[in-house]
Amino acid sequence: MMQRFSGHRVLCDGVFRPATLTVEGGQIVAIDDTVASGPGVVEAGEHALIPGLIELHTDNHEKYFEPRPGVHWPAMQALLAHDAHMASAGITTVFDAIAIGYGFGGVSASRERIAAESIQTLLNVREEGVFRVDHRVHLRCEVSCQGTDQYFAPWAGVPGIDLVSLMDHAPGQRQFVSIEKYREYNQKKYGYTDHEFELLMAEHTEASARFAGPNRLHITALCHTHGIALASHDDATVAHVEESLALGCTLAEFPTTMAAGEASHRRGLKVMMGAPNVIRGGSHSGNVAAKDFAMAGWLDVLSSDYYPSALLQAAVKLTEPDIGVPLERALSMVTSEPAQAAGLTDRGVLAEGRRADFVMYADDHHAVRVLQTYAAGQRVF
Repeated sequence: MMQRFSGHRVLCDGVFRPATLTVEGGQIVAIDDTVASGPGVVEAGEHALIPGLIELHTDNHEKYFEPRPGVHWPAMQALLAHDAHMASAGITTVFDAIAIGYGFGGVSASRERIAAESIQTLLNVREEGVFRVDHRVHLRCEVSCQGTDQYFAPWAGVPGIDLVSLMDHAPGQRQFVSIEKYREYNQKKYGYTDHEFELLMAEHTEASARFAGPNRLHITALCHTHGIALASHDDATVAHVEESLALGCTLAEFPTTMAAGEASHRRGLKVMMGAPNVIRGGSHSGNVAAKDFAMAGWLDVLSSDYYPSALLQAAVKLTEPDIGVPLERALSMVTSEPAQAAGLTDRGVLAEGRRADFVMYADDHHAVRVLQTYAAGQRVF
């Protein structure tokens, strides 16, 4: 069935302009410069019509698997709730970031259970028309744990496993250069005594020294063999960036310092930062502010991370005078740039032959908010 979508502010070819999109078979088949109206036309009017948002790294599904500590929700129902949340946030392609290899403290059992239940469930149903939006799997590999490479190996080459990141959350480096921030994040969250926490830190530090290097090499080799996009995670130094480049990473997730951000940008890595960081004005871990990267011209991709609705809101916030990113450039950070980073050539822009994924949004005195979301031409919110 043929559909038409029109508006005075349609983001085509990197600029907002009047346009009407004709959609058939889930694809955009024609774009013209008139603004159609009448029966059978979805009219955006003066509201913005942009490509569907692309989310490369969110662990949002975890809150649905365990809505309260010790409360385990059925996997399919949890994923459906998460899926609906994505659609309401304007996200039409989501890489569900699933952690594997955690072996330290209270986070371990919960995340191991979620990984075991969510990966296979997602892969089993993602092509069956159950979900509103397109789900893919981003495996977050904690390289500081023994056996992470072995856990990952069976998933390499499985359709739907499309992105891998290399994480090391050991204390004293990368995300947790500040031991106090490491303590604040983990000890308060999981209720360790001081003695328990000291033992945990020592164990984690030793494991990182023993296993992080071999795990990185084994996992990246499998990614290259199977054509899986590869991301670094929390690089803090120029040496970290050089290591990521040597391993074949093309995406730098959440660099934690200005030095690492600049090095990543100058060496051609796409730099991704968190949308909540933009909204809050800084990192919850005490690291660099995403707006500083944006102002320096080093920011390429935004991720909603743990708060899906932040993705569009953060892109628009980057246009505020104190940051000064043009709106079209800011929106590319949640559409075309993540598509390129993940190797998705069929989406991310409004153009003939691309997927008919789009979002209609309002930006007024109330808030930036999604009004309608379409995935492959079908309204999903």
